[in-house]
Amino acid sequence: MKFNYIWKNKQSTSEIDIISNPSNKELLLTFEQHFSQPIKLSATDFKTNRQVMIDLNNIEAIEASGHFTKIFLVDGTELLLNKILKELAYLESFRLVRINNSMILNLNQIHSFASGSHARLEVITKQQHKYIVSRHYAKSIKEKLI
Repeated sequence: MKFNYIWKNKQSTSEIDIISNPSNKELLLTFEQHFSQPIKLSATDFKTNRQVMIDLNNIEAIEASGHFTKIFLVDGTELLLNKILKELAYLESFRLVRINNSMILNLNQIHSFASGSHARLEVITKQQHKYIVSRHYAKSIKEKLI
């Protein structure tokens, strides 16, 4: 099977066009099912020391904590992940973006934002938690929110 790629700047980043022969329909439906499944992370609940599978939509924020990261869920639960923030850069395509050197925030959980001091951005989540976006990340966060 041969793959041909055509890159279009006007194409939405959340869409992929596939043109194929009708005989490949079964294969393409399998691909679609695989890619449309929600992405989950495996983290450790440090109170019970059990592995938990979490849906990315349930994450409010992820904070660096040495060689580990703390995951804060929308229900207030805190989990531990055995990765550093740099290893979680792929989550940006799922609207979990870096807001400063030690924090990743779920853009889907933002309720409001306002300009802060020193060109920073203050973000309030739906759970009424306040986060500070550093001036280095503020412009890209504003573009993604508006």
